[in-house]
Amino acid sequence: MSIAAIILATAAQSTTFDPARLDKVVPALVRAVHHEALAGSVVLVRQRGRVLLSRPIGLADKDAGKPMQDDTIFQVMSMTKPVTATAVMLCVEDGLLNLDDPVAKFLPSMKGVTVQGAKVERAPTVLNLLTHTSGLASDDPGGLTDEQKWTMTLADYSKLIGTEPLLYQPGTQIKYSGVGISAAAAVVEKVTGQAFQEFVQKRIFDKLGMTDTHFFLPTNKRPRLAQVYTGRPGALQVFAHDRFRSGAKFANGAGGLYSTAADMAKFIESFLGKSLLSPSGTKLMTSLQTGDLLMDGNTERGVGIGWIVSRRAPVGTTLRPAGSFGHTGAFGTEYWADPKSGTVAVFMAQTFGLPEDPRKAFDTMVAAACCRG
Repeated sequence: MSIAAIILATAAQSTTFDPARLDKVVPALVRAVHHEALAGSVVLVRQRGRVLLSRPIGLADKDAGKPMQDDTIFQVMSMTKPVTATAVMLCVEDGLLNLDDPVAKFLPSMKGVTVQGAKVERAPTVLNLLTHTSGLASDDPGGLTDEQKWTMTLADYSKLIGTEPLLYQPGTQIKYSGVGISAAAAVVEKVTGQAFQEFVQKRIFDKLGMTDTHFFLPTNKRPRLAQVYTGRPGALQVFAHDRFRSGAKFANGAGGLYSTAADMAKFIESFLGKSLLSPSGTKLMTSLQTGDLLMDGNTERGVGIGWIVSRRAPVGTTLRPAGSFGHTGAFGTEYWADPKSGTVAVFMAQTFGLPEDPRKAFDTMVAAACCRG
């Protein structure tokens, strides 16, 4: 076999996608924009390091007529959670804590916590925080609003964690909890002696070249931030909130990041190759940790460490294969990866309270084109 033939054969083996199927993705999203299911999006698909699709679609700001760009910045919300989990795992591999350590070892406010007035049978651990099995509620303690929370530091916020009863015995249920992930971020601050955002910047963003990912958006990047829309399809309205979080001090490990499609792809793709963690740490994070516990009654998904993991090939939702992992964000964003095919998919939009049909269609079409069961 000639050298040219070997090169061609190697290239063919390095990707396993169907170009004809992938070509249908952009027209489908253009239709969604035309019908005002969303104002615009940026999508990115990579497979084993090769870019298969990278496309901005529609508008980042309808009133200003500003088009989406490859470097448009989004509030990625809960896509932040796997970043926080990675920060915790870096601390574990540095010998600063163990996953089975009780949270109260680091956060005094968690000492003496009860379960709706009953005694806690087993103290919630750091692992419980990262797998949404701690018993902590989904809502912020004390009924804090987002505006109130942004004025606090993470250290201030951590003092409130555990001041309200747990909802269930730790380890017995999965209940999605941003409070738990914020507690994990506070643990990182405690054991490293660094501000959480500084640790994440040095150990994750700088290492991966994520130059457009921030907890506090620099003023000079504000023009690149997409507007958030709500309402209903065909009648989009601007979602009333301070998208710049003016004066914020809270590095929210549960949902505070601003980022781009390219940066989010760099982060999740690192779990398919040269990770920031050891191979064992990477496998642990991306593997199911919650056994037979159901997540919101859903038999198709479970929780790894920070990641949501497909426990079997989904039926009736998308075609993402078993073993794929990823995370969504409340403002219409998502990233996921399939280790078997080496596929990474990123969907960025800014919608709140609108149907998730365009995002799910993207997931389904990418999985159909790039994943082989």
